This record gives sequence, C-alpha cells and structure tokens, in this order.
Amino acid sequence: MNSILKSCVFLTVILVSTGCNKPIKKTIFTNQIHPCSANPSYWQYLNKPILLLGGSSDDNLFQHTSPDLDKELDLLRRSGGNFVRCTMSGRDSGNVYPFYLDPLTRLYDLNRWEDEYWRRFDNFLKATHDRQIIVQIEIWATYDFYTRIGTRWSDGTDSWDRNPFNPARNSNYTTETSGLPVIFKSDGVSLINPFFTTILPRYDETPVVLGFQQKFVDKLLSVSLEYDHVLYCMDNETNAEPEWGIYWAEYVRGKASDRNIDIEVTEMWDTFDPTDGEVKDAVVQNPATHFFTKRSGVSNTLYNPDTYSFLDISNHNAQVGETHFKTGIYVWNKIQESGNIRPVNNVKIYGAGPSGDWNGSSKDGLERFWRNVFAGAAAVRFHRPTAGLGNSEIALSHIKSMRMLTDSIDLFRFAPANELLDDRSDNEAFCLSNNEKEHILYFPAEGSVNLTAKPGKYSLSWLHIGSSAWQEPMETDLPGIIQTPDNDQWAVLVKGISTR
Repeated sequence: MNSILKSCVFLTVILVSTGCNKPIKKTIFTNQIHPCSANPSYWQYLNKPILLLGGSSDDNLFQHTSPDLDKELDLLRRSGGNFVRCTMSGRDSGNVYPFYLDPLTRLYDLNRWEDEYWRRFDNFLKATHDRQIIVQIEIWATYDFYTRIGTRWSDGTDSWDRNPFNPARNSNYTTETSGLPVIFKSDGVSLINPFFTTILPRYDETPVVLGFQQKFVDKLLSVSLEYDHVLYCMDNETNAEPEWGIYWAEYVRGKASDRNIDIEVTEMWDTFDPTDGEVKDAVVQNPATHFFTKRSGVSNTLYNPDTYSFLDISNHNAQVGETHFKTGIYVWNKIQESGNIRPVNNVKIYGAGPSGDWNGSSKDGLERFWRNVFAGAAAVRFHRPTAGLGNSEIALSHIKSMRMLTDSIDLFRFAPANELLDDRSDNEAFCLSNNEKEHILYFPAEGSVNLTAKPGKYSLSWLHIGSSAWQEPMETDLPGIIQTPDNDQWAVLVKGISTR
C-alpha cells in the first residue's frame, strides 16, 4: 500500500451534536466517499483516492428501469466511468412523482408515498453501488417547479402545472394556506417560485409547505443514507437566495449526523461565471432574465467551507477555450489559497450541438471535459443530450482515454502546472505535474510548446484520445519542444529516464 493509500484509510473529525455540548469524536469509515486526507482536492472511496469520470443519457437516471439502466451503467463502467448525476426529478414523460396520486380525484396526497418512485430510486442506488459508480444527487430539481414557455406536454401542462407541490395538484393545501401560486411563469420578471422561499423569516405564511418539503427530504435520506457512494447537492443551478441552500445543507447533514454518518454537501448555482467578473471575457447570462445570479454565485460555496464540503461549478462549462480553463483554474487556485482544500466537481459538461449554440459544439464539450481535469477538477461528467454528449460513443471513448492517461500516473500527487509551458498560445496545451520529472500534457488540437522540465532525458508516450490508443514511447531531451504527432486531440505522458 503506497503512502497516499495509507494516509487515506481513515479520517477522524470532531463534531458537535445537536442538544449536546460535549464534542463527539467520529470516525469517517473508509467505505464512505469523502475528500482524501492526503490530497483533499480529490475524492476517496473504498480506501483509495479516485478521479470521477462520467457521462449518462439523462439527468434523472434513477427513473430508468432495468434492463436499460443496467446496460447503461455496465457500458459506462467498461469505459472507465464511475460517476453519474441524479436529479430527483419527475417531470419527464414516463417518470413518476414521489407522492401517491388518487385515481378518483386526480390529486396527489403529500402524506402518502408513490412506492414506484422510491423503488426506482433504491434500485438505482443499489445498481450504482454494486458497480462502484459514485452518484451526485440534486435534491431539488429546479425546473420541476417552473412553467416555461415552449416546453408544454401534449396535454397542455408544464412542469409546475403537473408538480404535486402545486396547490391545484394536491389535496393537502390551497394557495391561501400555502402561499404558493397555481400558475408560476419564469418570464424574466418573476424567476423565483415561492416554493424556494419557505425557509425565510418573511414567509411565515408557508410553514405547511416547509413541513412537506422536510418530509420529502427525510424520505429521500431514509433511502440514500443506506449507501456510502452518494454526494449531495441541494439544487440544480439555483437562483434562490443563499439562505435556501444553507438551510437544506445543514438539514441533511444534521439528519445524517443523527445516524452517525458524515456526508458531503454542496450547492450548484446558475451563474456561468464562477469568478464574479475576475476573469476577463467570461460569458455571463443576460441580466434581464438572470438578474438573480448576482446574489447566487459560486462565491457562496467557495467562501463557506463550514457549510459546503465540496464545490460544483457545472455552469462554468458554458465558457469556451482558454476562458473556460481560466474560470476553472481560478476556483481551484482560490481553494488552494484558502487553506480549506475541497474537491471541485463538474457534474454537467455542456457541448453537443453545432457551433453557435449556447451550450457549445461537440468539440467544445470534449475539450471542456479534458480542461476541467487539467484545472484540478475532482469529477467530470458529460451532460445529457441534447445539451451534452451524455453516454454517446465519442463521450465514452474520451472517458476511456482519460482513465488510461490518469491510471498511468499517480494522479493524486499531481497539480495544474501550465507555468511550465513556454511559447504557448491560448488553448494550445495544458499541463499537470508532480513537481518531479513526470508530467502529463493535453493538446486540444495540433500544438507545439516548450516544456521547462528538469534537464535530462525523458520518455514521451503519446495517447491518441479519439481511438484510446497508446503510441510507442520515444526519447527526448528536456527542457525542449513537445509537438503533437498530427492535428488531432492528443495527450502525452512525459517521464524522466533514470541515468543510474
């Protein structure tokens, strides 16, 4: 067992339990996923540090049933993948909601569960656990709570129209007793459904809704806490006030702590720019339709390590080229500077359409996947179609190549090191280094850079990313020029040759 594995076997922390002034010494057992104690920029699971790589066909994959679910998970695992997303959404065709629907009244009863929803969820967690595939849950599927123009179903309804929490869709409360509207349109003027304000002091008229929200979360945790491979994100790209995410992060952590389980939690924000304008030319949403992003920024998780034990910066994957790398590495650097080292996840990598789409082209998606890892990210996953490459053949081939490359080194001793690259153009090449005579480089296209490594002889092993194929190693002297074999996407392992 190497030194990293030895130092990652267990981690002891001091927690203060509710209602007790005496600190409790608690051991986080090795099976539970948590930041690795040797390098907390990455995750640890089953006694070893891991890099999370994924791509899946849907955001709420738990709604898929066997054998399709099993086939998809097996394919991902064979390709080197170990990471999927799980929004607790029920809005798509063929989905079920978590609550019982009375066949006579056609109203949901929020005091009764729909067993099929929870059976699917548990089956999904068991299937991923059996395959050692890490799951990132998003508890509140934001867009299940909005009516959005142009996305109605054939029956004329939309997400909020159909949602069991809508007062018109359940038998438990009315608009008057809940404070929730029957019709709520996301039109650029009213972006935040009052559903996401129930925890705020000024909304004292909605305790009935908060009670049912808590009941849903309690039920979710009663299933998920039986498993050790789950990460918890409060929302999908939220614009809600920061207090919302803080409330639920503390709530779920408290419920887990009651069972002597320590879980990892985060929040995902809507803003495209995680740097709050610090990176020049970073793309931002139209303030006319996304005016709440000013308050709902990644800084809320970046500068709140006591609440959020990891970050998710998925929406920065709307950035392109060098700017995309700069926004990712900005967050990584800020975390290193803080002294509170935590993993950075990208559970959604956009890019699957033609050039010019807001989510970027397929090539953009592939480049983002690689740049994130070279910016120190702990987890990357291709977003579902049509905004991402999902579990397509090309996505799986890049997952396989990334796994081949990172398995060829002790990745968890490496860190971003673009400063070692001279004569480099924007988006030409990216470097991870272990500060010794070992480096890996990624080239999105044809490129040539000067690697300022320690003087000596080196072996270059080129990996053709598209075909997941290694080339025969070659020798070279460094410092010196490293040039791609052709104009395709390439990665290269640069390893010093001992002269002893």
